[in-house]
Amino acid sequence: MSGITVISGIPIRQNSIGINVDTPRFVLDTSVLIGHLNHKLDLFAFLEALDECELFTTPVSEIETLAKPGMTREEETEARALLRCFKRVEINDTIRDITIQIRRAKKLLLPDALIAASAISINAIVLSNDPHLRDYQMDGYKARPVL
Repeated sequence: MSGITVISGIPIRQNSIGINVDTPRFVLDTSVLIGHLNHKLDLFAFLEALDECELFTTPVSEIETLAKPGMTREEETEARALLRCFKRVEINDTIRDITIQIRRAKKLLLPDALIAASAISINAIVLSNDPHLRDYQMDGYKARPVL
């Protein structure tokens, strides 16, 4: 059953994409995905330490991950396999409206604002190693690093 929550003045329909509202949710930022693919961090080891959770990417983080200049066919295959491990938060009207609020505040660039808005829309925590996303402040927004 879906419920409505108001975050930053915008009504958010909980469970609008079939998520379990009782399970912690995380949205993966591009920095974490690329860090894992470049073997600079072990995303799955980090995730094993967490209790049961739901993991999401966004179209933005998928595009940024797959748009690496000079990406080889093998790297693309590995990246696509990694991305298939996670659910995707599709950009919708709610995410658009939250992104507009974030951009009006002039605090984040559009790709980061879309990732933050996606997390806010599903009440998820952003996993990011980028200080600008990790340290961003807004009602309903939470982030943490992956070390």
